[in-house]
Amino acid sequence: MSDIAVKELDWYLRDHLFRQSNAGKTIFRKESLPSEMAALYLRYRNADLQQLSDTMSPVIESLAARKVIEQQGNELKLAGRITRLQCAKCFYINYLTEAEPRACLRCQHGELHDFPKKKP
Repeated sequence: MSDIAVKELDWYLRDHLFRQSNAGKTIFRKESLPSEMAALYLRYRNADLQQLSDTMSPVIESLAARKVIEQQGNELKLAGRITRLQCAKCFYINYLTEAEPRACLRCQHGELHDFPKKKP
């Protein structure tokens, strides 16, 4: 598994957690995440679910270490509210919790803006 694949999955998983938390879901089952990701994201539509699960393990460990999620067995719980922010320098979309440093996950720039709301 490449470092790029892990970073990419980290972004997609953060996006998934953000969207689900906005719908009121804060507890996730570790074993169901690969199939949820394959169903919701075109990027993983034809992915091998076992390989996706294997790639997801270090991502989940990283998110737990950064205090994004709390892991209790196969259950994952959001540790706090996730916000979507855009980097002022590279325009990367970041999904960060209050516990994480407010810095871009791509370029480490410290100036992040609230993500623009959809226009009606």
